[in-house]
Amino acid sequence: MAQDDSEPQLPVPISFVDSRYLLFDIKAITWLRKHHNICGVFIGTLPQNPSQNVFMGLPMEIMPEEAQLLIELGIGYILDDARVHDAAMAKANRARRMRYVSALEERAIEISTEKARDKEIDKKRALKRTKPRKPREDSKTATSPEGQVSETPAQEEEDLDPAGSLFAPPEDKDPSPSTPTQPSTKTQIGTPPPTDISITPTASSFLPPPDPNTPSTTPQPLLPGLTPSSYNLYRHLHHKTYFMTPGLRFGCQFCVYPGDPLRFHSHFLARGVDWDEEIDLMDVVGGGRLGTGVKKGWLFGGRDEGRGQMRTFSVEWAAM
Repeated sequence: MAQDDSEPQLPVPISFVDSRYLLFDIKAITWLRKHHNICGVFIGTLPQNPSQNVFMGLPMEIMPEEAQLLIELGIGYILDDARVHDAAMAKANRARRMRYVSALEERAIEISTEKARDKEIDKKRALKRTKPRKPREDSKTATSPEGQVSETPAQEEEDLDPAGSLFAPPEDKDPSPSTPTQPSTKTQIGTPPPTDISITPTASSFLPPPDPNTPSTTPQPLLPGLTPSSYNLYRHLHHKTYFMTPGLRFGCQFCVYPGDPLRFHSHFLARGVDWDEEIDLMDVVGGGRLGTGVKKGWLFGGRDEGRGQMRTFSVEWAAM
């Protein structure tokens, strides 16, 4: 199946929920990963399996540095989901709510139709797998003393074949003349069946106002909880076309990859510092040894405001 590589509607809304920056649109997630090196981390779980820890789903959480970069590039904007949701629900806009409910009902009918189609396909496959049994010699008809023909137990077993009783569709009995014919309740392929499926939206996608105007090119203030040292290093490495993921499991700020993490191992464990910040020598030694132990380099860097440029250094632990 060909992938949809079209550009999503820009700017992309970045939902701010409980101090986290989340993306709910899979089309935007795919586009950002391919064109802007934004990987993120999927944090969604299935209601039937809330303790799963291998395959997560939507939404995808991105780092504050990634959200800040998307804002500066004019690709995304922050959407305070809780505030916008409450404001939209407080407005008495009946037409908007009816469109919202109608969209959920249409989606539920689509899911019911797909489930009915899949069920019918599985049924036909099961019938094809059921092979007819070959007649056996001992399954001959026997004649009773009265001259009536009766079936042997072997034939009765074939008539009561468990596979046939499980997969064969039930035959409709002829209705009696006095009973009016009842319409068939079987779901026909291509017709929307009655459904009791309820759709729970993952985000308030129908409630937020239209996308804001194109953001200005003026520098945007840093998001809450974001330090200039970490963002300066992230932006510098991003402009060098590196991919980055959270580096908490390696005791750093970022794991730096030369390409998509699905294809490459990370090359550096990165940490951002201020230009005049004093660095403990034990941190340099520990970072270098940690990086070397996992076959990576320990990279740290800061922005020289006097020269207006970033400078980075890589430390590796070598044998004497």
